[in-house]
Amino acid sequence: MNGNTSKIPHKEYRQIKICINMEDMNILAFFLSYPSLPIDASDESSEEAIKRGDEFRTYIWGEKGIDILLKSLSYIDYGKDLKRILFQFYIMPCDYERIHIKEIEQYRKKEKAIGIPIIVERSFFQFSETERREFLVSSMLSKFNILGNVVKNKKLDTNMTKLVHDFSYNLKTFV
Repeated sequence: MNGNTSKIPHKEYRQIKICINMEDMNILAFFLSYPSLPIDASDESSEEAIKRGDEFRTYIWGEKGIDILLKSLSYIDYGKDLKRILFQFYIMPCDYERIHIKEIEQYRKKEKAIGIPIIVERSFFQFSETERREFLVSSMLSKFNILGNVVKNKKLDTNMTKLVHDFSYNLKTFV
């Protein structure tokens, strides 16, 4: 599959949904990419892609979503060099997208930000509710280990120990 063979799941939807409220002081933000489909995908496949994207979206921005539970994590509590960690969820990406998704993005010094991609496979939707929530938390925590290496190597003023502790504490009710 090449870059010219994917289509937006439905004419009225965008493939990528993003929700960043830059006026808040939250160190965490979230990005969601709906599944990509071949250009000749059926309406049924398009509808399923939208359904999967909408279903996953509730885990991030829903009534009891991760975003709500982590709003209290303000960047000023963790140091001066990291203001935004953008968790980027790619739901069932196509092969072409997959090869361009990095383990972690480069630290952007001017923005004091970093992007952390997480791939959500089709199997996620076969998990139980508890397993889905555990997957999300464990995936994000494992990416914090990689982020810790970036913080250490770039000598950033960011208290990763406190950030991971606060993240875990705030998500106890999520799992």
